[in-house]
Amino acid sequence: KTVRPKLEALAKEYDACVTMALPTMLEWLPRGCSKALGVAKVCEALDINMETELLALGDAENDSEMLEQSAIGVAMGNGCPAAKAAADYVLEDTNDDGGAGTAMEIFGFAGR
Repeated sequence: KTVRPKLEALAKEYDACVTMALPTMLEWLPRGCSKALGVAKVCEALDINMETELLALGDAENDSEMLEQSAIGVAMGNGCPAAKAAADYVLEDTNDDGGAGTAMEIFGFAGR
């Protein structure tokens, strides 16, 4: 809790941003870089429309933008508040007890 404010202040100086992937891990990224950008590039290469064809699953702060930009954003039950707020759907299941499989069943990907 004491490190993040210091990193965020430095990030502003260097045109970067700070996000959290795990409670014990902060990520320092150049401004504009994110998991969402990486997923968008993969979707573009595979001719997948993120806004109409992508089911994205996440539980952490660094997943928020990806969850917002996907056709269906699903947060795990143990997700952080930012991920849950960004998601279209929040599962009760966590990523540790089958949340991804549950999401695939709910949204029609079971058995594929």
